[in-house]
Amino acid sequence: MKSNDPGDPVRLSVVMPVFNAAQYLPAALDSVLNQDFSDFEFLVHDDGSQDDSWAILTDYAGRDPRMRISQGLNQGLPRTLNQMINLARGELIARFDADDLCLPTRFEKQISRFDCNSDLVVLGGAAQIVDAAGRPITVKSLPLSHLEIDGLNLRGKTSFQHPSVMMRRDAVLAVGGYHPDFHGAEDHDLWLRMAEIGQLENLPDVLIKYRIHAGSISSTKRDLQRQLCLCACEAAWQRRGISDGRFEYQEWRMGDDAQSQLSFNINYAWQAWSHGYRGSWRHYALKALRQAPLSKAAWNVLLAGALRRPRIERPHD
Repeated sequence: MKSNDPGDPVRLSVVMPVFNAAQYLPAALDSVLNQDFSDFEFLVHDDGSQDDSWAILTDYAGRDPRMRISQGLNQGLPRTLNQMINLARGELIARFDADDLCLPTRFEKQISRFDCNSDLVVLGGAAQIVDAAGRPITVKSLPLSHLEIDGLNLRGKTSFQHPSVMMRRDAVLAVGGYHPDFHGAEDHDLWLRMAEIGQLENLPDVLIKYRIHAGSISSTKRDLQRQLCLCACEAAWQRRGISDGRFEYQEWRMGDDAQSQLSFNINYAWQAWSHGYRGSWRHYALKALRQAPLSKAAWNVLLAGALRRPRIERPHD
């Protein structure tokens, strides 16, 4: 383990905000601290948690000198991230969330790619999607090239798993960091601005396990996120002189209405089945049937999964 003096430069700064994440925090911390690449500092900010998150952080920080922990009142994700990036000493910034898991070779693979391309400013990768209990649902592959990624971003579509991203710190600062006015779509806005000064890429490799939670989001909040994403796209269209921009945003989080919850449960069942995760397929197919016993779509996913075997294709591990 390398000890980082607060004044010494490091290659990589890992930034992870925490808010009421005690249930998942130890596993997330372990997945970062046990990376194959070890020359990093680990900045963790507790953003006003009311659970045991701070006690867990102080325990870990006492055992690993790479950790730099802080706490304060909840000020929103964009401001917290900007604060952490300003304090970071690394040439590269790795984003991570307190309820997800890093695979052991994540940092090593991303740094190797940055070493090969001096124009690269943002690099993400594929993610295995798991639920709150850790059940695998699917593997989310994303476009690899700058043109594909930026093209999707300009249409309001997802091109990165935010917690998988590594960025050049000087590039993030050059574009002004995360904009608090876009809270809820701050990452999408940042990718659009970063694409205007450098290249964006994804690795085909699975870099993280990304956790989705059963809790739903209100229709009002979903509408606000959609509107903020549109505003970010419109700002980019204006900066780039695009007069015929198309907005093709897709909902990616479960809503609070019954139909949204049913649709997501059926989709999770299909995704799990197609990737060979039979335990997860069964869980979500039965959950959909309990919610809507007369749903033809719910019966279809249950019967198809029972009678057919999927052709499984997965990205690199």
